[in-house]
This record gives sequence, structure tokens and C-alpha cells, in this order.
Amino acid sequence: MNSKMTLSVRALFFTLIVLSGLYQYTAEPTIRAKVDPIQQVEGQPIHYADSTDEEGRRHWEFGNGQESRVSKGDFYYYKAGTYLIRLTIDNKLTKTFSVVITPKKIVQAQDSLVKIKGPSSGYEREKMVFTAEGGGARQFSWRFGASGQIDSRDQTAIYSYPMVESYTPFQTYRIELMTDVTKYPVVKEVRVFKGFNKFAPTIDSLDITGNDVKRRLQLIADGQSFNVHYNYLLKRYLCEKNNTIVRINEAKINDFYSYCMGLQFDRGVRIDGVTVTADSLTSCLVRLNVTQHNQ
Repeated sequence: MNSKMTLSVRALFFTLIVLSGLYQYTAEPTIRAKVDPIQQVEGQPIHYADSTDEEGRRHWEFGNGQESRVSKGDFYYYKAGTYLIRLTIDNKLTKTFSVVITPKKIVQAQDSLVKIKGPSSGYEREKMVFTAEGGGARQFSWRFGASGQIDSRDQTAIYSYPMVESYTPFQTYRIELMTDVTKYPVVKEVRVFKGFNKFAPTIDSLDITGNDVKRRLQLIADGQSFNVHYNYLLKRYLCEKNNTIVRINEAKINDFYSYCMGLQFDRGVRIDGVTVTADSLTSCLVRLNVTQHNQ
């Protein structure tokens, strides 16, 4: 082997040694850690663990002022938000994790109550439908206040009030529902109007409702307090459903909220009449037919 080749081999060998040493010198260890899960509900555990170096000094920071020096464990957040978790090894290696905490779903006590769904008014001898909802009840005893005894044991009961001799246009009855999950009866009152009274015209409860709705809408159109009259109608007749359909002059359609808002600015509107359609089970209004004109 000549001297030039020998020098080339030696140079190559030396270069490999230098490069190898340089790689060993500059290579940094990587952090082997995890946080799980990265999306959790308030008050539920999040697990953290690091296996980078058993002898290394760890410093976990959880983004809410609390810290840990151990390699693994569980941690809890009690406030919704996004948190950055940082792990530092030997004061030089760092790694961050992002965790999203969502609010805990609150189960309203109201959802567990037994409720009576049904009309608040009707006629003598008219079939009226009442349903027990909520609470997980399985046994039902209905008393409709006219017979003095248990009238039905079904979850949905159909009842007709008898005709009574009276000079008043309606009778008020107290409905009592007893179930296997209630200590005391659930109570609802219902007004029962006479189908015919020779001293007075026939009373239609939906006509009464329509006239009340008409009066309140006119007050809104006249610039009276929007919130007072709008919320009255929403809560009393619409079961707080602001998207109830309103048909105007048999041509245009709006949701209830948009229609009422429009009345504020469309000055000179006169409400000629309102007819309503109600849900047979809940008695909530599901449709308004409004006849109106501009003065």
C-alpha cells in the first residue's frame, strides 16, 4: 500500500471517529412521558407518567398552581378550561401537554319530578287526555275530583267530566296523581266549562285564549312594554317555545319571537283577530293565525 493511500485511509478513519464523537456529544435524550386523557370532565382523574430516566429530577406543573415531583400519579381539575401541563427533567429537558376540561353536567332536580301533562281547561263530557311524565314512576293512581274515587291506574288517562247543575260558567276541579315514587299527590287544576248554557253563549276556551293573545299583541304593536307582554304570552300559552309558528293573513309565516319583534317597528298595525291551535296533550299553543292590517 503506498503512502498516499495510507494517508487517505487514516484520514477517513479519523473523520469517522470525530463524527461519531460529535453525534454522541450533541444527541439529547428525549422525554418519554404521557398525559391521559387530554379531554376530561371536571372532577375526573387525569393520569400522568414519565419513564425518561429513573434517576432524573422531575418537575410536573399542572397549569393551576399545583406541582408534583413524582414520576406518575393522578391529578384532578375542578374548574373547566384549557390547561398546559409542563414536565421538566433535570432543569433542562421540557415537554408540554394541553388538557381540555369540560363542565360537569348538572342533573337538575326538576328532571326527576313527576309532572302532569294535559289541558288546563275543557268542556263537560269532552274527552280530556292527561299523562304522567318524569321521575321514572311505574304505578299510577288518578283522581280527577268529580267521582270521589280512583278514576284510572294508567300512565295516560282519558277522562270526561260530567254535566252539573250550576249557575257559574265553569267548574274548577283538582286533579291528584299518586305514583310509586311520590310521597304526596301531584296536583293540577282544570277548569271545565259548560257546553251549553241557555243564559249565556257557548264558551270556547280557545276563543278566550285567542282574544287574550290578540289583546297582548296589540299592546306590543302600540309600543307598550315588549318584555312584559311577550314574556306573558310565551310563558302562559306557548310553554316558552319562541319558535311557535305564526301565520299572518294566511300568507306570511314567522316564528313567534320574530313576529313580535316586527310588531315593535311596523307602526300602525291593527290586530283584527287571532285563532290558535293547541297541543291536545300539553295544551301548549303550537300555531297562531293572525289577521291584521295597517292603518
